[in-house]
Amino acid sequence: MTLDPSSYECPDHHAGLTGLIEEALELQGPPIAFRPRSGALPFQLIVTCPGTSSTGEHSLTCTGTQVR
Repeated sequence: MTLDPSSYECPDHHAGLTGLIEEALELQGPPIAFRPRSGALPFQLIVTCPGTSSTGEHSLTCTGTQVR
């Protein structure tokens, strides 16, 4: 799977979120209603950043395009 952008990171904690995005797309995929004919599949997902011990986890919305 190829993502655009190729990596995702929490801007507050610099935690890598790319693996969470890939896992979510593998499990549920992007909505069928938004599948263009070109093969690029746009997505918008809410993932949970683990945060730090002092801030805790929080949700982030990530958008991009998936090419299979």
